[in-house]
Amino acid sequence: MKPVKKEPHKNIWSRASGWLKPDWVFVIMLFASVFLAVSNGLQTDVYQFVPPPLFPKLALLTGTMILFSALATLGAKLDRRHLDDYMFQMVANGAVIAIITTILVNMVWEIGSDLLPPITRNDLVAVMMASWSLGYFFYRIRGVNE
Repeated sequence: MKPVKKEPHKNIWSRASGWLKPDWVFVIMLFASVFLAVSNGLQTDVYQFVPPPLFPKLALLTGTMILFSALATLGAKLDRRHLDDYMFQMVANGAVIAIITTILVNMVWEIGSDLLPPITRNDLVAVMMASWSLGYFFYRIRGVNE
């Protein structure tokens, strides 16, 4: 008679991370970006924008940029602890693709502003979410070293 091997109990993080894979997160993000782009087209409210004075705007932008950069750095540190290097590279490279794609889409819209319909913040967020998802899956299929 063979002895029965007991498997060690998994902690709650191991159980949750078994279901919450980056693949699922990026699939959900891709669908959310489509929903955001479609729902933005349904809004018809037009509001008059009054730009704030320059100094408070620069101070607010600088402060939020430093704060969110620090938070993103801490978040990346946590991701790196719980993901292997390959997975972290795919997520990070997908994020780079998202940033570059969003900048280029915004640039094309600014250049063609006379011919193209106006682009909104929600449109840009949808572009960033979709391009991050697509960039992640591009590296997932192709690999990060090719």
